[in-house]
Amino acid sequence: GWRLALELERSLARRVPLLGVSLVLGHPLVSGLIRGYPYDPEALERIAGSPLRFGFAALPDPARRRVLRSLPIELAATAAFAGPPSVAHAEALLRAVELRRAELDGPLDAIVIGTPGTTPFLPRERPNPLLAAYLGLGLALRLWRDAFPVVDGGAAVLVDRFVRRFAHPTQQPYRAFFHATRVSREPRVLAEAERAAAGDARAIQSYRAGMSVHPLLPFRDWNACQPALGRLGAVFVAGARDAAAARQLGFVPAHGVGAALELVRGHAGGSPRIGFLLAPPYFPLRVG
Repeated sequence: GWRLALELERSLARRVPLLGVSLVLGHPLVSGLIRGYPYDPEALERIAGSPLRFGFAALPDPARRRVLRSLPIELAATAAFAGPPSVAHAEALLRAVELRRAELDGPLDAIVIGTPGTTPFLPRERPNPLLAAYLGLGLALRLWRDAFPVVDGGAAVLVDRFVRRFAHPTQQPYRAFFHATRVSREPRVLAEAERAAAGDARAIQSYRAGMSVHPLLPFRDWNACQPALGRLGAVFVAGARDAAAARQLGFVPAHGVGAALELVRGHAGGSPRIGFLLAPPYFPLRVG
């Protein structure tokens, strides 16, 4: 993908003047009572000790979302780079890693990843189970440096409801992916399903009209999960409402975070070293 992008950049540069500008954004900072959350331990203590948390927990989910969206958030650029797009992007990426990384003195036995309640693309919708898996395994666990943050054969816990609902018409290609993999996830089965999706003229027309994602995007999302899945021994889904969807992807459903952590302890066979990624924006993990 990087080589193709470079070739495209060179081809454009031969035809028109080309300049890229990349910004490095700092962590989004929430104001008020929860200022500093989730990066400041004092913010966690303020939230845990506040009586307001009981009222917030009692609110229905839509009301909680409205409250969270109403909170003022500060987001500032810490650096700007200009030049050929590939150079500006690479420099900004390196600066962002240095600015936003978290240091680990060694690999974890397990990692708990909070997944967002919205898709990584527009329009913002509730993610389906495959998108939730991509956000945790294909995105959060791809942002590591020097070494993978979990020991080989370790565990990951995805905190997500895993509801098998597909927004219409945006996420309909994901429905086709789940239908194709309802029996098996063998490479041969996936390859046949991918060829069928690539030849689906109606789905491609819907994509070109801006109504849905590309019919091959679910397969690319699943491919992005494979590097992490190849290193992990188990993936648990905490709070899964659709256990069949979790099992269809090869994951183990659990009722909640507590139950998932018990499964992690059983998988590790002792007192595992567990890390937590609360929610996006995920930060790079550097393992010493």
